[in-house]
Amino acid sequence: MATTIDALGLAEDFEKPGFPRDQALGMARAIRDHASETLTTKADLRELELRLEARFAQLEQKLEGKIAGVQVSLIKGFTGIMIAQAAAIVALIKLLP
Repeated sequence: MATTIDALGLAEDFEKPGFPRDQALGMARAIRDHASETLTTKADLRELELRLEARFAQLEQKLEGKIAGVQVSLIKGFTGIMIAQAAAIVALIKLLP
């Protein structure tokens, strides 16, 4: 999005401290021309913010899915360990006099 700079107002601001009119206009036009392609506007920042929010939402959904998968794997693993421990305890009890 292009930035709008008031070149005439800027030139007038340059003239106040004593710049000659033609020099003030030249500097103002140069700033306007350069700034229109290089400065970021509030609208540019808002667009970037919206894109980042959407991307973070996507990443958050993917992460939640992966966390749920890890939780299921942990539950399965701990269940297997608990069953093995129970079997070992039963076997030890049977071996005791």
